[in-house]
Amino acid sequence: MLLFLGHRLWHTHAMTDGGRTNTDIARRIIALREALGHNQSAFAALVGISQPAMNNYEKGLRRPDLDVAVRIHQRTGVTLDWLYLGNRSGLPAHLLARLPDISAPAAQAG
Repeated sequence: MLLFLGHRLWHTHAMTDGGRTNTDIARRIIALREALGHNQSAFAALVGISQPAMNNYEKGLRRPDLDVAVRIHQRTGVTLDWLYLGNRSGLPAHLLARLPDISAPAAQAG
């Protein structure tokens, strides 16, 4: 979130992985799955959904509903704040170390 004060914009969340769009959520789901070492089918099974549903989430065609998001939280430890909003501040230390900060712009080859 940005806060406008005078002539300056201030970031109110220092640890964020970006926005709330389906694409942003998809990037976080992919990052989580890869950090845990699962392929798409195995991660879908862990969460208790079909592989096609997981594929739709990872492509940004749909976002997980609350029931699915809660299962992702229960089975992996990520927070709903991180999943939906990108707020890294509540992530457990072991996940914080394994999940890349996907808000940082990718280095461009020269």
